[in-house]
Amino acid sequence: MFDGWVKRQRGVVARWQALAGGYTRSGIEKQLIEGRWRRLANGVYATSPGQLSRVAELWAAVLAAGSGAMLSHYSAAEILGLTAGGLGPIHITVPAGRHPQRMSGVVIHRSRRAAWIRHPTRSPPVTRAEEAVLDLWEVAADLDEALGWVAIACGRLATSPERLLLALQSRLRVRWRAELMAALRDVGTGCRSLPELRYLRDVERAHGLPEGERWPCGARSMRETPADEWGAGVVLYPAFGTSVHLGDEQPAEKTAPATPSPAVTELAETLQGRVLRYVDADVLERPCDVADQVAEALRRHGWRRHPRRCSPSCGALTP
Repeated sequence: MFDGWVKRQRGVVARWQALAGGYTRSGIEKQLIEGRWRRLANGVYATSPGQLSRVAELWAAVLAAGSGAMLSHYSAAEILGLTAGGLGPIHITVPAGRHPQRMSGVVIHRSRRAAWIRHPTRSPPVTRAEEAVLDLWEVAADLDEALGWVAIACGRLATSPERLLLALQSRLRVRWRAELMAALRDVGTGCRSLPELRYLRDVERAHGLPEGERWPCGARSMRETPADEWGAGVVLYPAFGTSVHLGDEQPAEKTAPATPSPAVTELAETLQGRVLRYVDADVLERPCDVADQVAEALRRHGWRRHPRRCSPSCGALTP
């Protein structure tokens, strides 16, 4: 029993587990005095020397927070594979009314729904994916960051628009509720990153372009291909023999000059073909330019309409 806890929890155990596993109080103290164990928090110990792994740190925080504690927010995103994580503070949610001990580098949240939001099987204990996404939505620095969490969670199949909608219905107050509802509809079409959401909204819809087919709603070959084998996003226009590939590079800082990326400056060669490629910054910072170029490619292959201007300053071509 004790060895099983040690293995599962990456070398971290709680005092109650040591006692249940056959150690006495004096035996625990002996391990600490002789340096074989070390105290991480009140009632939580590392059973081996050396630096803790990130998973061990997460376990230590959960055990120190006590009954009903679970990883949440950014830490839940780590466990669910939505972010690499590993650098920031550890986020823990506990039942409302509980006040666990303070632990350096740990942020405590409280929930009256703790018993319902916990994932039934994952280890370490963690909130359900849809609850984690909604928590991250609430603390996001801006709407783009919030939209990104929804897209990546559904794109990596950690949750679905349907489950997110059900979780949303149990929350009375959610900021940007209308934007979240719209995002859930768009994610259902196959958008699985912020650039893909913005391409759909700011490039296609804003400029009157035809809406392309997206994974997993496109061609049969796309549905049969694992998402991880695709790039950040692929939009097909089969009626016009054209596809748009959205890259996975990080967008430029918002304060950086909006200079054309290599994908834009070299597009003259691509327009003669059927594949257009853009990095994230192209879509996020220059959607009108992208719309103009995509429209021209579509027209070269049979589209008979013109893009419309999304604003008086829009540079997209019109008839």
